[in-house]
Amino acid sequence: YFTDDHGKSFRLGENVMIPGSNEATAAQISGNKLMLNARNQKGDIRARIIAISNNGGETWDKTYFDPNLPDPVCEGSILTIGEQNGKNILAFCNAADSLRRDNLTLRISFDDGFSWPVNIPVDKSSESSKVTDYTAYSDIVKISPDEIGILYELENYSQIVFKSINWRKASNK
Repeated sequence: YFTDDHGKSFRLGENVMIPGSNEATAAQISGNKLMLNARNQKGDIRARIIAISNNGGETWDKTYFDPNLPDPVCEGSILTIGEQNGKNILAFCNAADSLRRDNLTLRISFDDGFSWPVNIPVDKSSESSKVTDYTAYSDIVKISPDEIGILYELENYSQIVFKSINWRKASNK
């Protein structure tokens, strides 16, 4: 669904053209475009599905798998956190392991999500861990210009954890 009247009404937009996309989050990128980031429920390609809209989600102009964002078929979250050099800075967090729900990673993009040069480990199982789903669903929030809050499931969904990360300090940017 999308709105073009500040939430007074909503209309159903076009479907993303890759079957299996679900549990999606959207973020605004520069040029008034929208980036949708979704998991691939089919699991045949273990990477995030990206779709770009030039009209607020009414239609999707470009859809592709991003090999820079590995995914074990799990929810992830994306958020616009600022602007630099005319491009939106994006934060993205997911279980960045292509085989199992593990290796929760916060990534930062300075070019509207086309590259992800900053990769900050959030949580990962130990070599001896027998937990199959160590880190799973996560959500992120901008706490300050330099700080991202991450809420996520840990150790086979037995805990909900909140961590705060100063992404600028962690990335030296």
